[in-house]
Amino acid sequence: SGEYVNFDGDLYRIVEIKNNITKLNKIDYMRNENGAVVTRYFSTNVIFGNGNNDIYWDYYLNNTWYNSITPNYKNMLVVGTYYLGTIASDSSYKVSICATASNTVTTADCAKTGSTWTGYVGLPRYGEMFASQQGSGWASSEHTWLITPSTTSKFVWDVRNFGFAYISISSDYAYSARPSINLSSSVKISGGSGTENDPFEISL
Repeated sequence: SGEYVNFDGDLYRIVEIKNNITKLNKIDYMRNENGAVVTRYFSTNVIFGNGNNDIYWDYYLNNTWYNSITPNYKNMLVVGTYYLGTIASDSSYKVSICATASNTVTTADCAKTGSTWTGYVGLPRYGEMFASQQGSGWASSEHTWLITPSTTSKFVWDVRNFGFAYISISSDYAYSARPSINLSSSVKISGGSGTENDPFEISL
């Protein structure tokens, strides 16, 4: 994990490979044709997948943006499972997600429990983002949504502009986002070395 991939002209990083399905997170914010950062609301009722028009990231990414992907790249995508387990803000990550600090339980397993959403385009979950995904370094001018709620009614995690995860009121703020996608098992590496300056090129 961590290698860079060119997907439809944008840089992504590999965050997981499981059952030959490769999960990628975009390293930069969504931008418009002029290069300006795009901001939208998270969703309704803090659950990704409830948005019903383009002002919400879940709807926009799975409709407007998904339909704009170059056809040969669009054909590389498969529906993925995105985990929506709530992470509380008042205790450690492991205790929040696993309900135990036991060394015999892994956070990777705990993260894949609880409610889920399935679709083509999600967002990174808490614990899955890279520090280098904050603009040109660890600090940037933007806040970025994660897919993970921190309460069941009002708050969702985001990555602050100074580089760490925090909670925000999902219905009140329009923040930036980095899509999370899943590549089909039939996608092959056709070039590149996987570095930022020489990302993997992919094909079917």
